[in-house]
Amino acid sequence: MQDFMKVTGMVIGAFPQGEYDRRIILLTKENGKVTAFVKGARRQGSRFTASTDLFTFGEFDLYVGRTSYNIQDARPLNYFEFLRSDMDASFYGMYFLELCDYYARENNDEALLLLNLYRAVQGLKSDKLENSFVKAVFELKTFIIEGELIPPEKFKALRPETLEAVKYIADSSIEKLYSFALSDEGTKELTELAEYERAHLVDRHLKSLDILKSM
Repeated sequence: MQDFMKVTGMVIGAFPQGEYDRRIILLTKENGKVTAFVKGARRQGSRFTASTDLFTFGEFDLYVGRTSYNIQDARPLNYFEFLRSDMDASFYGMYFLELCDYYARENNDEALLLLNLYRAVQGLKSDKLENSFVKAVFELKTFIIEGELIPPEKFKALRPETLEAVKYIADSSIEKLYSFALSDEGTKELTELAEYERAHLVDRHLKSLDILKSM
């Protein structure tokens, strides 16, 4: 008898598998990072083609095979379609997915990480937020969620507004995470702080960063 599982999550990785199938990585609220196979997802007209694309957020029904999870059904709730026409935002989004893939673990409670990712991708659509600002806030909140942030108080040269911004990011709910403003100097400093933290906390080469740095 097969075991079934329902999860809510976002596709953070999608790879060809064989001639017509696809292997995806889901960041889920209930079971952390889940790798699953999608039969026929690359066949023309397959109902799974769009519903298992990168960035798709929704509900997924999985059944457990002998050695792997398999997608039985998918009910997309948000495709983030704007990313298909906004290449800059898409590249930032790819980085967000890659950082989440680095931190997420199987069978972990990743509800906060998933919510942080969802809100950050939403932020890329806003005309009021610079993508680089969204990236810095997303990074710092991720490090805070993972309990890894280097205390910014150690950097005595930081502006008071930057320290206040980090405190806000740490204390704020994710829903209100981007409800603050900084001067140009403060934004630059926050971005540099996030880059410094990442360089010292993430011990994996993130390919998406190469693209961002070339933009």
